[in-house]
Amino acid sequence: MRSFLVLCIAIFSIYGCQDEADANIVTSGTDYTQEQQKAMENIDINSYAEVADVFKETSVIESNGLPYVLVFSANGCVYCDRLKDLIKDNADVKEFLKANYAPYYINVSYSKTHFVEFINKSIATADLVEKYGIKPTPTLVFLSKNGKELFVYPGFMPKERFLKALEFFQKPELENLESKNINKAFQDFLES
Repeated sequence: MRSFLVLCIAIFSIYGCQDEADANIVTSGTDYTQEQQKAMENIDINSYAEVADVFKETSVIESNGLPYVLVFSANGCVYCDRLKDLIKDNADVKEFLKANYAPYYINVSYSKTHFVEFINKSIATADLVEKYGIKPTPTLVFLSKNGKELFVYPGFMPKERFLKALEFFQKPELENLESKNINKAFQDFLES
């Protein structure tokens, strides 16, 4: 048994650590056409194709002078699909989002790099997820036009509450309030 072990070690030392890799085993990668590269970079768009007329492409996240609403979703998320249906099937919701917000649909199932205007740098999807503490999907993140976090809502929001949230979080004066005061003001707005 001992001589067998010595023989195995000797064979490994001779053949196990070659300085050069076999060129037949290692590839130089795959050459993709520009069209294929663009499709891979934008694969997340397919996950929200039915509402792509509302949401902006996420490679560059910018306000254009409007507050943001970021919808974090995932593949296979039933409530994400319900939110997409709510938006798709209600012209009033669609039009309000398009007219009053910089809306972005961010699918956490895909890794993508986003240039985010309000932090003036590129950031990976996973880092955005961490920044806003995203756990369940969908999660709605309302931000001021300058990127101040106003409200994070984990879960599906029914139509009437969603419309009220959209109406409330577009207010520029929220930029100057503290988080707890924003939450209280939103609660009061919902109850009025």
